[in-house]
Amino acid sequence: MYIIVYLIVSLFSLNSFHDYHTSLTEINYNPKNKSLEVSIRLFTDDLELALTKLNGGKIISLESPTQVVEPLLELYIKKNFAIVSPSKEVKKINYYGKDKEAEATWVYLEILDCAQIKDFKLFNSLLVDLFSDQNNLVNIIYPSVKKTLVFDNKTRMQAWPF
Repeated sequence: MYIIVYLIVSLFSLNSFHDYHTSLTEINYNPKNKSLEVSIRLFTDDLELALTKLNGGKIISLESPTQVVEPLLELYIKKNFAIVSPSKEVKKINYYGKDKEAEATWVYLEILDCAQIKDFKLFNSLLVDLFSDQNNLVNIIYPSVKKTLVFDNKTRMQAWPF
């Protein structure tokens, strides 16, 4: 049954099909709060597919009721995006919500207690289990210097560049 539903969803999503799979993440250090403010831009159809998979094949649309979508989206982000300490502890993520635009969805987070994260690692496996060509670009501004990291199927974790 889930296979049939998946095929139907796939057929209907052909009109919004795109030739590349990428996400864009912006991370800004907030010195006042000593936190990282994170915005992640994902193609909406790709995100819905990931949430449907996480939901055991039951179709999830970002238009679904908030009480259905938000917990799944928060869980998905926390499973696939993290700042990890040298002792393998994951920094706490506060999920603030999402905004949908045209073909993309922005997801907003904050990671607290980030004044001292010199030897930490950034983990990003967003959508890589769905698309072999998935690339996740991460622009980091910390405190005022910008660096960019690229994640994909082979590179899911990288050293924090500052």
